[in-house]
Amino acid sequence: MSVRDITLARLRETLRQPHLPFPPAQSEPLTHAERMTVTHAPGHIWAQAQRFAQELHAVKGSCELLETVTEARLSVVSRLQLWLEEEQSARKTTDPERPEDWEVLCWPLDQLQIEGLPLILKDVGFKLIEPTDLHDPRQREHIRKVRAGITTVEAAFASTGSFVVGGRGANARAASLTPFRHLVVIPFSRLFATGEDWLAQMRHAGKLDAYVRDSRNLSIITGPSKSADLEGNLTMGVHGPKVVHAILFDDSQQ
Repeated sequence: MSVRDITLARLRETLRQPHLPFPPAQSEPLTHAERMTVTHAPGHIWAQAQRFAQELHAVKGSCELLETVTEARLSVVSRLQLWLEEEQSARKTTDPERPEDWEVLCWPLDQLQIEGLPLILKDVGFKLIEPTDLHDPRQREHIRKVRAGITTVEAAFASTGSFVVGGRGANARAASLTPFRHLVVIPFSRLFATGEDWLAQMRHAGKLDAYVRDSRNLSIITGPSKSADLEGNLTMGVHGPKVVHAILFDDSQQ
């Protein structure tokens, strides 16, 4: 008998032990819904929003739940101002402010899902940057120094605290990847219980094939960037933002 056969025989013998929790000795057949869904997030939209916030907090992200678009608009401004103050105070110099502190990478302004947001950000003093050609070394060098990015999402999933960012048209992946801090605005209309629910809706509407085909990439983001070495030492913000803050808001009255 070969080493392979011996190993497999031992595995089969071990799995036959009755006290093991998995696999169950007699398992009921899965229903279609159970087979196709890994996680669940039951309840109405506010319950799902609270579940999203809970899951995002569990992976070192942060979140706000707001009732109106107006509240969301003010919250975006407040959050960016708070980050600006944190950046400047961390330098501990007599003149800590740098021009790039006031610059924010973003998607095209008409896609940010909050009416009036670009205008109020400009009034406060923030300069919004929409990368147009990252093949240009001058643009890459410029955005390398920007410390904050703001995007919306294609979809968000309550059961895991995740959201989908797609590279379509002028949507720059850099806005959610290169800055130290990522601010993501999520209207309730783009919040789904699970990723499977979103895919099912897109497929039912006949949009899924075209959506995937037209996207340069699709990224599912769950919290800040995390990396670990062989000893399991976790480091945040190595391959992406170290800070991810989500603003969920009810856009049903917009």
